[in-house]
Amino acid sequence: MRFLYKRQPHDELKRELEIVRNTMCSGEFVLFDLLFYSFIFSLLIIPENSGAWLFCILFFLIYLAGACVFLIVRRIFYCIKDFDLFQR
Repeated sequence: MRFLYKRQPHDELKRELEIVRNTMCSGEFVLFDLLFYSFIFSLLIIPENSGAWLFCILFFLIYLAGACVFLIVRRIFYCIKDFDLFQR
Protein backbone atom coordinates (compact mmCIF):
# COMPACT_ATOMS: atom_id res chain seq x y z
CA MET A 1 0.00 0.00 0.00
CA ARG A 2 2.90 2.32 0.57
CA PHE A 3 3.71 2.30 -3.14
CA LEU A 4 0.28 3.64 -4.02
CA TYR A 5 0.62 6.68 -1.80
CA LYS A 6 4.02 7.72 -3.16
CA ARG A 7 2.92 8.34 -6.72
CA GLN A 8 4.53 10.99 -8.87
CA PRO A 9 2.56 14.14 -9.63
CA HIS A 10 0.43 14.15 -12.76
CA ASP A 11 2.49 16.88 -14.44
CA GLU A 12 5.72 14.96 -13.96
CA LEU A 13 4.21 11.77 -15.43
CA LYS A 14 2.85 13.75 -18.35
CA ARG A 15 6.28 15.28 -19.00
CA GLU A 16 7.97 11.86 -18.94
CA LEU A 17 5.38 10.37 -21.30
CA GLU A 18 5.91 13.29 -23.67
CA ILE A 19 9.65 12.52 -23.75
CA VAL A 20 8.93 8.86 -24.51
CA ARG A 21 6.44 9.81 -27.23
CA ASN A 22 8.91 12.19 -28.88
CA THR A 23 11.59 9.51 -28.86
CA MET A 24 9.34 6.79 -30.26
CA CYS A 25 7.99 9.05 -33.00
CA SER A 26 11.36 10.44 -34.08
CA GLY A 27 12.51 9.70 -37.58
CA GLU A 28 15.92 8.45 -36.51
CA PHE A 29 14.36 5.83 -34.24
CA VAL A 30 12.09 4.57 -37.02
CA LEU A 31 14.93 4.36 -39.54
CA PHE A 32 17.11 2.55 -36.98
CA ASP A 33 14.33 0.02 -36.35
CA LEU A 34 13.94 -0.38 -40.07
CA LEU A 35 17.50 -1.72 -40.21
CA PHE A 36 16.57 -4.62 -37.94
CA TYR A 37 13.28 -5.30 -39.71
CA SER A 38 14.90 -5.35 -43.13
CA PHE A 39 17.63 -7.69 -41.82
CA ILE A 40 15.02 -10.09 -40.43
CA PHE A 41 12.89 -9.95 -43.60
CA SER A 42 15.98 -10.55 -45.72
CA LEU A 43 16.82 -13.65 -43.70
CA LEU A 44 13.26 -14.94 -44.02
CA ILE A 45 12.94 -14.30 -47.76
CA ILE A 46 16.33 -15.45 -49.04
CA PRO A 47 16.71 -19.12 -50.02
CA GLU A 48 19.25 -21.25 -48.17
CA ASN A 49 21.56 -21.91 -51.11
CA SER A 50 21.94 -18.32 -52.32
CA GLY A 51 25.03 -16.29 -51.67
CA ALA A 52 25.89 -13.27 -49.54
CA TRP A 53 25.74 -10.97 -52.58
CA LEU A 54 22.02 -11.66 -53.04
CA PHE A 55 21.45 -11.18 -49.32
CA CYS A 56 23.13 -7.74 -49.40
CA ILE A 57 21.12 -6.65 -52.43
CA LEU A 58 17.87 -7.86 -50.90
CA PHE A 59 18.66 -6.19 -47.57
CA PHE A 60 19.40 -2.89 -49.29
CA LEU A 61 16.24 -3.04 -51.41
CA ILE A 62 14.00 -3.82 -48.43
CA TYR A 63 15.57 -1.03 -46.37
CA LEU A 64 15.29 1.43 -49.24
CA ALA A 65 11.63 0.56 -49.86
CA GLY A 66 10.77 0.88 -46.17
CA ALA A 67 12.62 4.18 -45.83
CA CYS A 68 10.86 5.60 -48.90
CA VAL A 69 7.46 4.59 -47.57
CA PHE A 70 8.26 6.10 -44.17
CA LEU A 71 9.49 9.38 -45.63
CA ILE A 72 6.48 9.71 -47.94
CA VAL A 73 4.01 9.01 -45.13
CA ARG A 74 5.82 11.44 -42.82
CA ARG A 75 5.76 14.16 -45.46
CA ILE A 76 2.03 13.64 -46.04
CA PHE A 77 1.29 13.88 -42.32
CA TYR A 78 3.46 16.98 -41.91
CA CYS A 79 1.43 18.65 -44.64
CA ILE A 80 -1.71 18.13 -42.56
CA LYS A 81 -1.54 20.81 -39.87
CA ASP A 82 -4.11 19.38 -37.46
CA PHE A 83 -2.74 15.82 -37.43
CA ASP A 84 -2.07 14.49 -33.93
CA LEU A 85 -0.97 10.89 -33.50
CA PHE A 86 -2.53 10.47 -30.07
CA GLN A 87 -5.68 12.48 -30.63
CA ARG A 88 -8.86 10.88 -29.30
